[in-house]
Amino acid sequence: MEGPDPTASLASRRYDALEKENKNNVDEIKRLKALLAAHKIPCEPSVNFALQPRRRSARRSMQLPNRPLPQLPTEIQLRILGHALTSPDPIIDPFYKLRRDNVTKEEWSRTKQINIHFLATCKAFRVEGLQLLFANNSFIFTQAASLENLAKLPHHLRTTVKQVTLRVVGRYYDEAAGRRDLTGNVDYHSSIDKLMIPIIARPPGMIKDKGIQAYCWEQLADFLKALLMPTPASVFRQKLLPGLDTMRIDLVNFCDHLPYGGYQFSALIRWQLGKLVDELLITGAPEGDITDEGFTNEERVLHQLVRDEGLIGSAVPLFVSTPSGLRPLKGHGIAQRVVRADMEPKFKSTKTLIHPKGGEPPKSLYKPGKTVWKWTSDSLTNPEKKWIEFDRRSGMPAEDVCYDSDMWSDIEN
Repeated sequence: MEGPDPTASLASRRYDALEKENKNNVDEIKRLKALLAAHKIPCEPSVNFALQPRRRSARRSMQLPNRPLPQLPTEIQLRILGHALTSPDPIIDPFYKLRRDNVTKEEWSRTKQINIHFLATCKAFRVEGLQLLFANNSFIFTQAASLENLAKLPHHLRTTVKQVTLRVVGRYYDEAAGRRDLTGNVDYHSSIDKLMIPIIARPPGMIKDKGIQAYCWEQLADFLKALLMPTPASVFRQKLLPGLDTMRIDLVNFCDHLPYGGYQFSALIRWQLGKLVDELLITGAPEGDITDEGFTNEERVLHQLVRDEGLIGSAVPLFVSTPSGLRPLKGHGIAQRVVRADMEPKFKSTKTLIHPKGGEPPKSLYKPGKTVWKWTSDSLTNPEKKWIEFDRRSGMPAEDVCYDSDMWSDIEN
């Protein structure tokens, strides 16, 4: 049975109760202040609690240098700040508490690789440092709440985020904690014979349902909801990350016993999120209901997040849960296609596509408009990007397309 996260539901109830209590206290304070004002009684304290600055001793003042400290040029300060706030690895759940069961042992033991304390030095370092932090790093979000937390940042900072990874770690609840064999008809991964998933005991206060309750597809829906700004439903909801270009969704612990989950987020994608990115990679989708196109029904719904002539990809799971956290799995190749690129451009431009990192693509053997080039990677083991040519009509890589007898008519003389 698929359902919401029991832990999050209880936390939401407690938050609502605290918010209601806080509102009652604020209303009571306003009522008392109005009562005091009606009787012309000052409500502010008359005692001055300001701390007086402590006088510096003569001995200490004599030891301090009587000359200004050396100051580096602004360009060098910004360069040092950029190095200090650039991490060699993706930053997981920025400005949010990390969950042990959502990361690997290496990620959990990883020391702090950025000097975040630079942001507390002064206002100038905070303003410039936040821009460098989000522009120079990639991010992994393992909790929907950590993604929602970015809504507190100003718009210009959120615009600098170009690439994110959503790691959706499926959780399963039952009456007692333990481990269950959730192996299905299709192997979860070639290196796993039995899919032994940790089971979490239902927290007290929840309805005692019979059987295992999964929080998988609905958790993905919570992640997608977090990609919208938290404005009222009657107002047009803006995108949380307006400059997003590339997104990877890592589905962890998604077994093929789960019911169809597309209904959890299909309306959200169609009517609110829309076409969000140029490239989307999904790993770990259950392979129990693969269509003729090579993708699952849930993946086909998620493909609506990709813009026209965008790139979609599918791959095997990269993680599996253990009692001590996530265990990384060996990645393989990526099944890729371009979407909604079958319409040849009416005006074949003579301008050459130039990528900021890849430069110009190789010269195509086909006539202009028959194929499209993409600067991407086709393997998880070797993430180095390269130019790959795709057939517009089928969406598949051009080297995998079996052309019929008129193939030579498509090749440019």
